[in-house]
Amino acid sequence: MQAQASVQAQLDQEVVAEAADLAEAQWSEMTLVARLLRARGRQVDLDVYGSRCMGTLTEVSASGEFIVLRCIDGESARASEHLIRTGCINFARGLPRGLAPVAEALARTRIGFREGSWMRGQWGNRVDVKIHNSSNHVHGRVAAVGRDFIEIDNGDGIDTRLVVAMGSIISMKVRN
Repeated sequence: MQAQASVQAQLDQEVVAEAADLAEAQWSEMTLVARLLRARGRQVDLDVYGSRCMGTLTEVSASGEFIVLRCIDGESARASEHLIRTGCINFARGLPRGLAPVAEALARTRIGFREGSWMRGQWGNRVDVKIHNSSNHVHGRVAAVGRDFIEIDNGDGIDTRLVVAMGSIISMKVRN
């Protein structure tokens, strides 16, 4: 009887160890984009290159390079959308801990929004764009959106519009 209990205890320990190994393997396959996908519709708190962004995560791009965060301005209580490059997120709070199968997360990523389409939808809107390796923000109206750039009309005339490379965008706040 005692021998059976000892064997059962050893089997239980092996099962627990195997479950821990499986969980560790699953976590090693998890990506930030997969966690962000599971957070759609939830409140998140992000540090984006030293700027704090809090709001509801509404979209994750098909490429996984961008998310859209809907934020409420505390002073005016108006909502604004922020396009944020996932590679510029230093840390995040509010992401669900549940493990999503990687294949499922990849499938959902493939059907996400396209950042170019989203940006073209902002044509004519006023935006504030935070640029990588720059302390300056670019302000103005979206005048054109190309494959790998966005053109900002900052009111200085058509010849001096700012052409911003998509690859340099950290975040873009839409002000309606």
